[in-house]
Amino acid sequence: MEKISSFARRFLVRPLVQPLVRLKINPNIITLTSLVFAIIAFLYYKNGVFWLGAIFLFLCGIFDTFDGELARQGNHTTKLGGFLDSTIDRINEFLVYLGLFLYYYTRTPYILFWIFLALFGSMMVSYTRARGEGLGISPRVGLFQRFMRFILLVLGSFLGPKIVVYFLVIIVIGTFETTLHRIIYIYNHTKKNCGSESKT
Repeated sequence: MEKISSFARRFLVRPLVQPLVRLKINPNIITLTSLVFAIIAFLYYKNGVFWLGAIFLFLCGIFDTFDGELARQGNHTTKLGGFLDSTIDRINEFLVYLGLFLYYYTRTPYILFWIFLALFGSMMVSYTRARGEGLGISPRVGLFQRFMRFILLVLGSFLGPKIVVYFLVIIVIGTFETTLHRIIYIYNHTKKNCGSESKT
């Protein structure tokens, strides 16, 4: 997944971001624009127009990818920008699941179980990375990082309300596996560091 993300960033994202760099667009504006797209996606999901929700979710993901690359290319990388980016990412993801929740609430209640677990798993993947980086460890392991979850939600949404639930099940299984993978990764690294410190 890291190789795919690196390839996409180098050959797709960077060329598209360069005009924005020349225009001196602030990356935080791009971040906030992704929030606007997420709100629109939420409204379409809530009203059951999944294919339009998928389009705006796709735009949200594109802008979310652009802001970080724009910050790097334009030398606008700041702690505040990083904080805003991570915070808006979580809000965007929550809005999509909230839209799904409101749509299925009175129609197919059993799907709410999978929506809740998919949201929980997604948040845990992000949380374990944040806590690991707080310990000085970057646990970028596991297949179901945000890019994979984003792709599955978009594809499932285009296939409609009756099919997207199967994609939610895949997201649940994948995010739980990735969360466990990161916990084990961090545990092994902290254990190794403790062992090396005790020998000094």
